[in-house]
Amino acid sequence: MKQDLPVVLEHGKRGLLSIDDGRLDLLQLSSDGNREPKLPGCAPLTPSAPKRLMSSPLRLVLLAKLGTAPASATSASGAAVSSSASASSGGAGGKTRLDLHALVQKGAKSHALHLTKIHVLVEASHASDAEAWCAELMAAAYPVTAPCRRVLLLLNPVGGKGKAKQLVAKEVVPVLEAAGCRVDLKETTHRNHAEEICATIPLDYDVIATASGDGIIYEVLNGLGSRPDARRALRIPIAPIPTGSANACNINLMGIKDTFNLPLAALNAIKGQPMTVDLCSILLLPENKRRLSFLSQATGLMVDVDIGTENLRWMGDARFMYGFMRGIAANKGAKMKMVLDIVEKDKATMDREARDDVQRALGKVYGGGTDPLDLLRGVQAKTPKPEPAVSEGPNGTAVNGSSNGDAQPAGTAAEEDDGPLPAAKPLQPTESWLTIDATHHHARGSKGFTNTWESGQAALYMYAGLMPYVARDLNQWPVIIPGSGVMDVVVQRVVARTTLINGIGGAEVGKPFYQDSQLYLKVRGYTCKNLDKKHQPQFTIDGEAFDWDEFHVEVLPRAGTVASLDGRLYVSDFFKTPAPAKKSVNGS
Repeated sequence: MKQDLPVVLEHGKRGLLSIDDGRLDLLQLSSDGNREPKLPGCAPLTPSAPKRLMSSPLRLVLLAKLGTAPASATSASGAAVSSSASASSGGAGGKTRLDLHALVQKGAKSHALHLTKIHVLVEASHASDAEAWCAELMAAAYPVTAPCRRVLLLLNPVGGKGKAKQLVAKEVVPVLEAAGCRVDLKETTHRNHAEEICATIPLDYDVIATASGDGIIYEVLNGLGSRPDARRALRIPIAPIPTGSANACNINLMGIKDTFNLPLAALNAIKGQPMTVDLCSILLLPENKRRLSFLSQATGLMVDVDIGTENLRWMGDARFMYGFMRGIAANKGAKMKMVLDIVEKDKATMDREARDDVQRALGKVYGGGTDPLDLLRGVQAKTPKPEPAVSEGPNGTAVNGSSNGDAQPAGTAAEEDDGPLPAAKPLQPTESWLTIDATHHHARGSKGFTNTWESGQAALYMYAGLMPYVARDLNQWPVIIPGSGVMDVVVQRVVARTTLINGIGGAEVGKPFYQDSQLYLKVRGYTCKNLDKKHQPQFTIDGEAFDWDEFHVEVLPRAGTVASLDGRLYVSDFFKTPAPAKKSVNGS
């Protein structure tokens, strides 16, 4: 699509707005259609190319609107407008004002974005063309989602390093408002406040943006999930704004390079496609209390890594690596009994299916490291049709066997069901479930392990997850297939400290998956009982600590919804290199 619109720039200079090849360009022309002469009073001898004042991929265009030009038009003001990109006319005389708002990259290869507002004038003779041009631009800028969303913005002012309020005011709210969004900002004041808010809000928001870390997402989901209309409430997409110390959800959406790219996160709230994701229902016993999880459950060392480093939030996500190294030094086991409903235990099969899934999603150009900004030269992908459920979970809930991780319109799988989530019940394991008795603390070498559990082995930690990344330097579950109806469970055996330290290399791309000492399973559900409450009193859900006696976990397939610019999770560098030639060890 190529669409041009003549406009009037500052000091009466002529300009051209052009939509071509997935980009919006503002060009400056002289009165005769040529570039301004370099020397005052001297006309150019030959026509020269127009001067490009602004260029932006269509996916970074926020808003185009027409209005009546004032008698004396003024230059653009407000959020970070460069002098070369600010344009207006001194005289309005019958002209129409055209406002353009967009995010602009600071350099062709830069991931930094800044908000730019452009004001130009349109001659009366082009007024009807301007209306059609604006409609074309907005349709191209929003091919899948509707513009001008109503956004509930939940802000934890003390999240992360305590600068969330200033960051949101400077880098997030101006972008949302420039896109014409109606922003309802609510600050949280105490623990679980976001959960309380979401348990009672009207369901007329288009998106819930969460300015904090993963903890506030956990609260939002549990608030929405507690409602009598939970199914409907959970179809509102959540768009994380990464101002906390733990931002795993945003890592999985935006990638390592753009984890803390606040304007891009705001763009996701503005344009992100609703993508259904699996949740976990966790029944705490003996309290018989249910919590929802979108990210992880952990015991042993991984509990110490998270809640044991709360006092180190000033370190950002580097605190997790510090906590892991400290835990390796202690190298103490976690005594527990697990019973798991296994879907797959062959690492080679998991690896192959995950790579096939990525290839289906991205086509021939797949290969890892797909950052959202690398795709901004195109437009949003069309939302694919939902996949049918093909099996059932442990309590009779539908489970999809596989998914390409692409956006599935929220509600399409169960449009008729706006009611509550199914009641949480204790799981009833059968003889086909795998039992893991981790009752010892002694370490052993890393040789001779298979991907199954042997009596007498000791576990350093258990880590179950629904998204690949836990932190930017840890891709814990690289072969997760989003929306597949199963969770990935890792049980790390207690081995020599040198083995654990050597295993840290490549953790950011998921290489620990191939370690023989790491039991890796895909499951529909599991139970986990504490065998040493004195020395390991807690476990974590999405980084939140809970007293640990016993808990039962089952997958709720595609029960939650997040916003995603491309309708899928970030594709990691795990898929950039082929699987090792060495044969993966099968479970028995």
